[in-house]
Amino acid sequence: MMQANNPIWLLGRAAKLLLLAIIAALISAQWKHEAVPFTAFGVILILTVIKSRWVVVYFMGLRDLRPRLSMALVGWSAFFAVAAGTKALLATYGS
Repeated sequence: MMQANNPIWLLGRAAKLLLLAIIAALISAQWKHEAVPFTAFGVILILTVIKSRWVVVYFMGLRDLRPRLSMALVGWSAFFAVAAGTKALLATYGS
C-alpha cells in the first residue's frame, strides 16, 4: 500500500477526481431533465470540497501543523459549495 505522502499517489487521485468532475459536468450539460443536472452539479460541488480538503491537508501540509486553519479552509470551500448549490436549487425550483 502506498503512503499518503507520496506525490505520485496524490497526483493520481487528483487526476481521478478531475476526471469524475469532468464526467459529471458533461452529464449535466447534456441532460434535458431538471433533476439530473442539479444532481450532477451536486456531485461536482461535493468533489470540489473533497479536492479542497486534499489540497489543504496534503499539498499545503496543514494537517499536523495547524489543524484549525485546515478546518477553516475546508469549511470556507464547503460554505461556497453550499451557497452555489442553494442558488442553483432556488433558480431551478424557485418561483
